[in-house]
Amino acid sequence: MNWAEAMKDTADAASQDRVSTEASVMRSAISASWDPYEVWLTRVKQPRDLAARRVPSNAVNHGRKPPD
Repeated sequence: MNWAEAMKDTADAASQDRVSTEASVMRSAISASWDPYEVWLTRVKQPRDLAARRVPSNAVNHGRKPPD
């Protein structure tokens, strides 16, 4: 489910629920929320891991001498 579908579902649920109680507000908020760990994992950790695997460990120096 993408963002637009989630927002549409939330709006549909809110329009069907004319009398808003605290429980229904919490239920709709939870269904449209996102998981910070999932965002960190997919946006930070996994790209770092992929980048680290792409760079071979022996490709650091390539036989060049460091400057004096």
